[in-house]
Amino acid sequence: MTLSDALLLLERCFSGVGEGAPRLQEQEDARFALRPSAVWLEYRWYVQARGMAEVFLKWPRHAAGQGATAEATVLRVHLLGVSPLLSERAARLLVGGTPSRDRVLDLFGDDGVRRECVSLGRTNVTVEHWDPLPGPRPLLDDARFTSLAEVLEAPDATPEARHEAVQRLADERSPRVVAALLALVARKPSLMALRVLSEWGVVESREALLRDLALVRPDNPADLWTLTALDRRLQAWGALP
Repeated sequence: MTLSDALLLLERCFSGVGEGAPRLQEQEDARFALRPSAVWLEYRWYVQARGMAEVFLKWPRHAAGQGATAEATVLRVHLLGVSPLLSERAARLLVGGTPSRDRVLDLFGDDGVRRECVSLGRTNVTVEHWDPLPGPRPLLDDARFTSLAEVLEAPDATPEARHEAVQRLADERSPRVVAALLALVARKPSLMALRVLSEWGVVESREALLRDLALVRPDNPADLWTLTALDRRLQAWGALP
């Protein structure tokens, strides 16, 4: 699919659905011109009921002069929260495609996310279901939780140790984990904790995120892009009733 075709498909499938935050269009923002990547990105955040469809498009940077006729290489949707309508709209993107394997699985293996993937020409279209499974999430053993939380609080813990502790804590989606992660990001930057909190829709983390975003140097467009995208995600969560 050309970029123009992909954009038309998005507009058609999500027609009438509100967007919770401004679109993030990398090619139109000079701050991201030097981001070390072979592709341009565009993000959107559609919101409805208690859910969000986070959409992103990729197309080659070397095709910048081609404009809307450039080939869209990836169209991906992350479904977060709960919204049957958004799930139905996202499913429309897959109609007419040839079933295929998501390349993410080849890079990172099975991460537990349910994916539906098709090819439309040379464009890979994927719908990822990040919504929680029905029923309660298992709690970590109290001793295990305490051990992991202590890593977050330890002043001498390495960033790598905190990153891993956040990942392990995120297996338990609970108020005590949210509190531990909020306490961490209030004390010091933690991109992994902000990723988890933004995925869960914890809008209270936005103050810490904006603090970290303000400290990013202009010559670090990769972190600038990542934190800006997470901020827009939290902004979109905040737009829900």
